[in-house]
Amino acid sequence: MTRVLLIHAGPTPWDEVNRLTGAHSLPLTPDAELSIRALVDAMAAPITGLYLCRDNEACEQAAQVIGTRFDLKLRDRPEFEELHLGLWEGLTRDELRRRHPTAFDRWEEDPLAVVPPQGETLQGAIERVRPALRKVLRRNAGGTVALVVRPHVMQIVRGLLHGETPQAIASHLHNVDVMETIEVGE
Repeated sequence: MTRVLLIHAGPTPWDEVNRLTGAHSLPLTPDAELSIRALVDAMAAPITGLYLCRDNEACEQAAQVIGTRFDLKLRDRPEFEELHLGLWEGLTRDELRRRHPTAFDRWEEDPLAVVPPQGETLQGAIERVRPALRKVLRRNAGGTVALVVRPHVMQIVRGLLHGETPQAIASHLHNVDVMETIEVGE
C-alpha cells in the first residue's frame, strides 16, 4: 500500500483576495507558512518522497518546510505545475464574471468545456499530470509520498488516484483542501 499526502501550497496573497492564480508563481502568506509548519509538525509517518513543481514559489516554500522536517530532497516534477489560466490569471472572480459572464458561469459549471484565452484545457492538464503521477507512485511503491501542489492540480491528482473520469474531476475542481491522505493499492 502506498500512501499519498496531497498538500495544498497556499494560500498566496492572490488567493486571499479571490484572484485567479493559475500557474502564476506567488509566495505563501505568512499565515499559510505557519499553518504548513503546524501541519508538518503533526505528521507522524516518515515520508519517503517529496515532489513539487519548483517553478511555483508557494510550492517551493511549503516543500522546503517538509523537506527540512523529514530530511528529504525536493524532487521537481514540472508536470505538477498548476493549471494554466492564461489571460484570466490575476483577475478576481468578480472581474472575470463582469467581463465574461457566459465563460465564467460555464467555467464554474463545467471546467472541461472552457479554455481560458492563452490557457490550457482541463483535459490537457489531466494528461500532463497522469504520467508523472504514475512515475512517482512506481518509484515510491509501499512508501509515503508527499505531493506539494496548488489547488487545481491537487484536485486532478485526487481524482486520478480515485480513478475518476475527467467529468468527475471537473465536478470538484474548484474545491480547496488543506491536505488529503489517499492510500493506493498495489
